[in-house]
Amino acid sequence: MISENRAFQRRGIVEGFFGPPWSMAQRARLFAFGAARGMNTYLYAPKNDPYHRQRWRQPYPRVLWKKLLSLIGQAQKHRIDFVYGFHPGEGLCFSDDQPIVDLMKKARRFYDAGVRSFAVLFDDIPSRLSQARDRRSFADSLARAEGTWLAKSIAAQPTGWSDVEWWICPSYYSEDNLLERVFGKFEPDFLEILAEYLPARVACFWTGARVVPKEITVTHLRRIAKRVKHPLILWDNYPVNDLSMAHELHIGPLQGRDPRLPEIVYGYLNNPLLQEELSFLPLATCFDYAAAPQAYASERSWTRAVRQRFGANALPYWRAIRRFAEASRPAKGSIRGLQLNRRESRGLAAALGYIDTHRREKWAKELTPWSTAIRGTLPHVACGD
Repeated sequence: MISENRAFQRRGIVEGFFGPPWSMAQRARLFAFGAARGMNTYLYAPKNDPYHRQRWRQPYPRVLWKKLLSLIGQAQKHRIDFVYGFHPGEGLCFSDDQPIVDLMKKARRFYDAGVRSFAVLFDDIPSRLSQARDRRSFADSLARAEGTWLAKSIAAQPTGWSDVEWWICPSYYSEDNLLERVFGKFEPDFLEILAEYLPARVACFWTGARVVPKEITVTHLRRIAKRVKHPLILWDNYPVNDLSMAHELHIGPLQGRDPRLPEIVYGYLNNPLLQEELSFLPLATCFDYAAAPQAYASERSWTRAVRQRFGANALPYWRAIRRFAEASRPAKGSIRGLQLNRRESRGLAAALGYIDTHRREKWAKELTPWSTAIRGTLPHVACGD
């Protein structure tokens, strides 16, 4: 699919990180914030929601379901497509029909609530089939099993569901060697085999050349598109900071994304920070890029976001906080040894005073690990100075 207006057709958020899920109230705030900046899609896929992953076959308990219904309503209010993600891969027997029955039963409940898009996510599971029955049924091919399983699921949906869209995140979702180191060696031609068994209209997730890429180029995506032969959705792991990145703070602007990507990519979704309030700053730049990639200017977008959220007077403080976060990132948590010149020290001291002044605000509380690190870097600065 090619976007004629050079904007991505799908723009928004994939809440797909490991860690405490965002609160329902913050998600509703995200919808209002994002809709004003062109967001039209939200994929619900928090790894730590047990009913999304470990207990994906079970219905949500009544209290949680009421909250989800309210959230779906908030998305619809802002004309955002609420996409529900299933994560069935862990321990799944692909040749068993009952999981498909369970998936459809659960999907029907969401469909009745107005949800018309679903994603089946096989990310972050072992790279090879674990059950002998599956190895026999699918010629020892995980790619064939995943494509066939989703095809059978779609075939099992009610005949009246012609308006439903399905997506897949394959287990091989990046060329990053990290996947092989963590989950094992993938079969050759995984994407080509997946494409052979996947229904034509199913969109496929991809994160880029790396799981957390510094850049995403048209050249790379053209090559992947030729292999996948299905609509592509970019799952961009910026500004997320889960797992090994938990000590990092990505509050700078989105950078390194080719403005021509909508020529190839159907959808573009960003995985947010674990810190709910701080996420709004980098996400504002992600929304600016997604809505108008050709016009996107990263620093201008970031400066505008800071001014809108914190006021023009706060710009020097946020620049100092951002520089500290970016400079300390390579140290992998050992930021107390960061060397600062006199000007940087003065700027950080002023930023620390700014944070202390606003210490009761949520964003300041979320900054605590980094403000503590700043305080350790500037030992002469006392609390409340």
